[in-house]
Amino acid sequence: MTAYWSRWADEYDDQQTARLRSADARRTWRGVWERALAPDPAVDSATAHRPDALDVLDVGTGSGNAAIQVAGLGHRVTGIDLAPGMLARARVKASGVRFLAGDAIDPPFSEGSFDAVICRYVLWTLRDAERAVAAWHRLLRPGGILAAVDSAWFPEGGELGEGLESARGEDFRHAYGAGVISELPLAAGRDDEVRAALEAGGFAQVTATPLHEVLELDRRQGVAPGHHPQLQVLYRAVRA
Repeated sequence: MTAYWSRWADEYDDQQTARLRSADARRTWRGVWERALAPDPAVDSATAHRPDALDVLDVGTGSGNAAIQVAGLGHRVTGIDLAPGMLARARVKASGVRFLAGDAIDPPFSEGSFDAVICRYVLWTLRDAERAVAAWHRLLRPGGILAAVDSAWFPEGGELGEGLESARGEDFRHAYGAGVISELPLAAGRDDEVRAALEAGGFAQVTATPLHEVLELDRRQGVAPGHHPQLQVLYRAVRA
């Protein structure tokens, strides 16, 4: 899996950054991350008096787009990924973000290092979701926020890698085919399974918010090859 994401990092990032050249897209995603990281005294009072600038870890940062967007909100962001190709692209674009090699399942940081852990399009590909969620919980300070965006990317009956052309499609099927994707605990993208995993990992105030604004954005401007416009979800939880 790591080899796939590293090998196709340039093409993947070209598609992602092209989409973010749209002011509409930047505004939409800024709103998603603002909502995800804002304190909500009504439900998580431990965050009510925290500093405005947070220490944020982006696990599975890929080419760094989410990390850079969150840094643009004034936060101190570190992004980690296992794919060297992705990190190379992220570092070229880095603006106040620290990008390091690291596993989303076992981030190389001490307990209580961060105010927030974020990820986008990472839950589905976790090979050990239980271990990952426990690690994220450990890394957060009391009242710290977990914010994850994902979706049900692979509906039953769909062809794996559909829409990915030639060599990339073959590489994707090599990485995730032959039963691999069925062994990834959260690959189905079911809300109840994601929420249960977060609660089992010790998180409180777990919510799942449908991102209708992102769906409408994707319908207006289109999506990357291998995808179609579909509803994404923001999962938010708190370390009590």
